[in-house]
Amino acid sequence: MKKTILRLLIALSVLSGVFAGPTSLLSGAYAADESWKSEFEKVCGQTDNAAELSIEELKKSLELCDALKTRIEALDATPRKIYLKRLQMCRNLFQFMLESRQKK
Repeated sequence: MKKTILRLLIALSVLSGVFAGPTSLLSGAYAADESWKSEFEKVCGQTDNAAELSIEELKKSLELCDALKTRIEALDATPRKIYLKRLQMCRNLFQFMLESRQKK
């Protein structure tokens, strides 16, 4: 009877999240490692309206691309190659738009 109650209490505590501490710490560490993705999406999401960005906004986007590059270079090989290529394409577009604006 005591074993059954003990098992029930353990099951309830696991289901209620009492033992969620270590897993939440792991997911927090994972989220910290993945925080660059939201910045990546924000910067590369601006490529749709890059023609409408001001010179200052283009410069800021270029700075963000350069900052993201160092963070992405720390990834494993496959995601690093993919995201660095995508980031470089976004950066090239921002650079092109900046140069074309400065020529005017």
